[in-house]
Amino acid sequence: MMNLIGFKEMLRDEIEDHAQDVTSLSQMEREIRTGLKTLGAIWLSEWLSMLSRHYTASDWECSQCDELAGYERRREANLHTMFGTVRYQRAVYACENSGHRHYPMDEALGLRPNEMSAELENLLAQIGVHLPFAQASTLFEALTLVSVSDQSIDKATQAYGEAVHEVEQEQLEAAYSGKKPRVTPLRLYGSIDGGRVRTRAPKGEEQPWREVKVGAWYQARGVPPSKPNDEWTIHAYDISYYTDICPAEDFGDLFWATGVARGAEDGAELIIVSDGAQWIWELVDLHFPNAIQIIDWFHAYEYLMPVAKQAFDDKIQQQQWLEQVRDALWHGDLETVINACAEHIQSELPAKEDAAQQAVTYYTNNQHRMNYEHYRKQGYQIGSGTIESAVKQIASQRLKVSGARWNLDSARSVAKARAAYLSDQWGGIAQRREHLCHIA
Repeated sequence: MMNLIGFKEMLRDEIEDHAQDVTSLSQMEREIRTGLKTLGAIWLSEWLSMLSRHYTASDWECSQCDELAGYERRREANLHTMFGTVRYQRAVYACENSGHRHYPMDEALGLRPNEMSAELENLLAQIGVHLPFAQASTLFEALTLVSVSDQSIDKATQAYGEAVHEVEQEQLEAAYSGKKPRVTPLRLYGSIDGGRVRTRAPKGEEQPWREVKVGAWYQARGVPPSKPNDEWTIHAYDISYYTDICPAEDFGDLFWATGVARGAEDGAELIIVSDGAQWIWELVDLHFPNAIQIIDWFHAYEYLMPVAKQAFDDKIQQQQWLEQVRDALWHGDLETVINACAEHIQSELPAKEDAAQQAVTYYTNNQHRMNYEHYRKQGYQIGSGTIESAVKQIASQRLKVSGARWNLDSARSVAKARAAYLSDQWGGIAQRREHLCHIA
C-alpha cells in the first residue's frame, strides 16, 4: 500500500499551490477527478511494469508446437483503459519452429495491445445497450473523463452481442447432445413475440423493416383474479430473454435450445403464453408438443370491442354485449363467444374488413388455447405482459430510435447484448470477454 502520510503531505502542498484559484466546489471536484484519472494511469502503468518482470525467462514454451520459443526483445504497446491510454512494455518470444511470437504477459492477463481493455469494453457495452451510441459517447466522457468514439461503443456492444451468440450456440450443442440442466423448475413459462426495426438497404431502395423476434423463459408467483377487472397479482421472476432477427425456422432452434437450458423438457409443467400468431404456435408444436398452450387473455379480449362497435351504434348496447361475451370468454365458454360474434357477421363486407368474421376465425382457430376457467383454477398465468415488456425494452426502446437505420448484424448483436443485460447474465458474458487478448 502507498505511504498515506506522505501522500497526504503531497496533496496539501498541491492544494496550497492552487487554493486561491478555486471559485466553486464544482471546480474542486473537477480538479480532483482529473487528478485521480492521471494518478490511475500512472498507477496502472507502474503495475504493469512490475508484473512484466515475471515474464523475463530465457525461453517460453510455444503453445503452437510445444517447442521452446526464445526471448527476442521487449516491445512497447498501448492500452486504451478506464484511465485513458497507458503505455507498457513486455517480453516477446519467437519460436523458430512454428514462426509464432508469444507475449506471455498479454496472454496471462488478457491484455489487448492497441485496443480497449476488457474493463473499458465492459462499461462501454453496458452504456451501449442503453443509449444510442453518439449519446453514450457524450455521457461516458462526462462521467469518466475518458474520450471514446461512438464507433468504439458500437464495437464494444457488438462484441458482447457476439459473445451472447456464442453462448447460444453452446446451448444448442448441449441440447443436441442431451445435456440437461442441474435444476429444473416445477412450473416454467415461455412466451414469444416480435417488434420491428428499420434496417439499411442499398442506396435508392426503400429502407426495410425487419422483425426482431424476442422470447422469454420465466417463473411466476401469485394467483390470477377471479374477475377480469380485479387486480392482477401474478408476477414473473427469474426471467431470461433471448432474441434474434431471422426467419421463424431459425428462431425455433434458439427457442428450443434456450428452453432446454432452462429445463423446459424436464419440468413438471411447461406453459407457453403468447398471442395468436401462427408462426409462434407452429414452433411450440414442433419443439415442445407437450406444452400447455395459452392465448394471452388480453389479446383474446381485444377482438370483442370491434365486433361490439360494428354490431351496435348505441354505446350502452355495445357495453352490455361486450360485458356478456367477455364473461363467457373469461369462463372458457368459447361456443357462446363464437356464436355471439357470428350473429353480427356482415356478409356484404370483405372478410378482412368484417370484425365479426375475424373474431369468429380467431376464436375458432385458437379455442383449444382459451380454456381460461381451467387455467385460472390451476393458477396459471394467462397474460403475456412479460414478453410484451421484453419487446418494448429490447426492440422499441433501444433499436427503434428516431432516424436510426441499422446494419442487420449490428442490430442483432445490440439486441442480444441488451437481452443478456436484462436477463442478469452480464457478469457471465463479461467473464468470457475478460481474458481475450489481441496480440500485437
